[in-house]
Amino acid sequence: MMLCPATHCGQMMETDVRAGYDPDSGLECLFCPRCGHRGMKARTGVQLLFTGQHEYVFSYGPSLSHLKIVLSTVAINLFRTQGMPPTQLAAHVADWALLMGQVCGTVRFSGDLILSSCYEYCRREATKSPAVSSL
Repeated sequence: MMLCPATHCGQMMETDVRAGYDPDSGLECLFCPRCGHRGMKARTGVQLLFTGQHEYVFSYGPSLSHLKIVLSTVAINLFRTQGMPPTQLAAHVADWALLMGQVCGTVRFSGDLILSSCYEYCRREATKSPAVSSL
């Protein structure tokens, strides 16, 4: 399951059985039992379509929608020191975007990283799972 993206929550999200699963998009609705946040996740996970420089394009399910993740050099270097390769970081940012309700478009992971809920989400994911080799 997915961690709640709300800063200072970190509870595991649960499936929202009332909103359910949309087979056309491949997205499943989730909610946080602790803080009440609602978001979505790709039932089969996000799939990397292509990458170039610091840009990563992901799709999910049968949907034609896609998320483009743009990582700053600062973000890449910060998470690389924690053992997270850029491709894995970009996938976590895509998951975070879906959990925040953004199903398409561009997400820029830069700026004031320390204060963002995206940074907190990726930091929790980095400590939750063992480091994977660079893709």
